[in-house]
Amino acid sequence: MASLHLVRSYCVPAALYGCETWRLDRNDYHRLNVIWNNSFRKIFRCCWRESVSCLQFYCQTLPMSYIIDQRKILFWQKALNCDNKVIRILAIMHKCSIDLILSKYCIPSVNMRASNIKEHMWKHFVDGAYKNGKIQFC
Repeated sequence: MASLHLVRSYCVPAALYGCETWRLDRNDYHRLNVIWNNSFRKIFRCCWRESVSCLQFYCQTLPMSYIIDQRKILFWQKALNCDNKVIRILAIMHKCSIDLILSKYCIPSVNMRASNIKEHMWKHFVDGAYKNGKIQFC
């Protein structure tokens, strides 16, 4: 757990610096998820063929694609509510891409509290992993 804490505290923020403005396609998200999953496998000494969704669930950690999307939503949310008109206009111009991300996780509005957005994303991850049989509840 200490290794995971160090990776989450130091490596992830450094690797994702500026990710809020990245344009990523499906392959980019997949590559980033593979890197994140492989780090979980290395830390917990898992087989390379095993899914790490259950580890992520029990460690209360989202997949990398979720982390990036969450950071994007919260960044653009702050920009939409900024006092600076130029920044707000830029955020309004990106509203379509923000809405796409919101709809992906069934989040009704970008104006929700950050904690509610995070809660929606966590629920989406858990529901998806549970439906795919990657998480077994006792």
